[in-house]
Amino acid sequence: MWRFYAAVAAVWVALSPPLFTGGACTAEFDALHAELMDSGLLRRTAKDAVEHFRGLGVPVSEITPERCREQKPRFLSRCTSETLVYARVPVKHLVCRTYRDADIKVAMVYDERGRGVRLNMDMAPFKSLPIPGTGIVIDWGR
Repeated sequence: MWRFYAAVAAVWVALSPPLFTGGACTAEFDALHAELMDSGLLRRTAKDAVEHFRGLGVPVSEITPERCREQKPRFLSRCTSETLVYARVPVKHLVCRTYRDADIKVAMVYDERGRGVRLNMDMAPFKSLPIPGTGIVIDWGR
């Protein structure tokens, strides 16, 4: 019987860290968004955005319309006339990186004139468990 309790305790220990992040994962995502908006990268060129990410040591690629037509990346549904700067910023918080997502995907889109059009960011969503009848919601990896 002690093996059963040991197994339950091991599962609880393995699954409990994301319950106690205190919103650190979402805060890291929001901080990166604010940093990119405040840096003014969308008001500059795609080359500036690439250099910014390279300066941070973040893997980045610039996908021009010509490069897209030659070899379209899998994550794009179709090629457009816009240039895409795609970066994968590693998540710093260990629990968030382990239980939620290893990186934050950043896509900055620039039009034909080199002006920033939009900023898209993506990270795996956190999961929540509403407890019926209590109004309590338990967030996992928030």
